Amino acid sequence: MITSALIVAAAATTMVGADSATWQLSIETAGQDVSWTSPTNVRADGELYDMYASVTGVSVLVSYFGFEFGPIDVSDQLPDSSFGGQLEGPCPIDGGTTSIVEPPPPDPITFGFDVTLLLDEEGEGSLLMENIVLGTATTTIPIFGEVTVQLEEVYVDLEITVDVIGTSCATDLNGDNQTNVDDILQLLGAYGTNDSESDVDGDGVVGVNDVLTLIAAWGPC
Repeated sequence: MITSALIVAAAATTMVGADSATWQLSIETAGQDVSWTSPTNVRADGELYDMYASVTGVSVLVSYFGFEFGPIDVSDQLPDSSFGGQLEGPCPIDGGTTSIVEPPPPDPITFGFDVTLLLDEEGEGSLLMENIVLGTATTTIPIFGEVTVQLEEVYVDLEITVDVIGTSCATDLNGDNQTNVDDILQLLGAYGTNDSESDVDGDGVVGVNDVLTLIAAWGPC
């Protein structure tokens, strides 16, 4: 069973794809797998992608002899739970899977899950949380004192950030997925200017270095 995640916040992007995005989301699950898709997207033609996710909060609903208590904030019990890295573009990109387990083995598990980050062909982000385990924990409950409780639900807040670096095929000036005569004609038309769309090497001026770079990249992207 797939449970949809609740999208809480917005991103610094546009629908055509921006150079950066911040996505915040809140997930609630009683053990079901969770899928989430970003409300916006980043540029899909980047050379590199700095993509990181961090768990910003965790709360749990627990039960004891049929009575439920919570949600109880257990964020302070988590170790550093940031993950991600710099990945090669262009999109699609598989950001890999990270396992979060508390407490770490060999202690009996209280809760744990696997998180996978992805960017699709359009630069749209997605997250899959699976292999969710809700175990037991020792806690203090008024009247009952210190008892062992069963986790029933977990609430996880996350923040995902993506920064796009460069362009995977910077010499494809007209966006037809190849570097050819059309691109060199566009570059020559902007020669000597600061036209950013034709400034292949990004030095602020369209010049001989751009021509040489374009010729060296001749052919399909």
